[in-house]
Amino acid sequence: MDKEVAKNLEKNQFINKKLLLIYELIGKGEYKEVYYKIIEILKDINKKYIRLKYDFDISDLSIINITKFYSLKDKQLYENMKAINGELNDVDLNNIRIEDIEYLTSFVDLIYAYMTNEIGEFI
Repeated sequence: MDKEVAKNLEKNQFINKKLLLIYELIGKGEYKEVYYKIIEILKDINKKYIRLKYDFDISDLSIINITKFYSLKDKQLYENMKAINGELNDVDLNNIRIEDIEYLTSFVDLIYAYMTNEIGEFI
């Protein structure tokens, strides 16, 4: 995976540790596991962002639930999460390609950059 795809995520030490494992798994061809790990990062940053910015503990961390939450709070995050939800519905989880990983990671990176611009470093 092109490291430029995760340039904002790599700046965070906590997330960067997870990315190092992801890069290792990519080297082994474990694309499905990588895809799920990127989704975990997405859920984690959303959970922490929502808690800090909105003082709300979101209990159901499904992508659709996070998307619904942002529909009432933040148009930009809503649109980005909606796009990710569409991607998750379209991707063949039994045939994950490196392009699928890069696409998802680039969205997560974009979302993370937006969040840190809004409230500063939060993880």
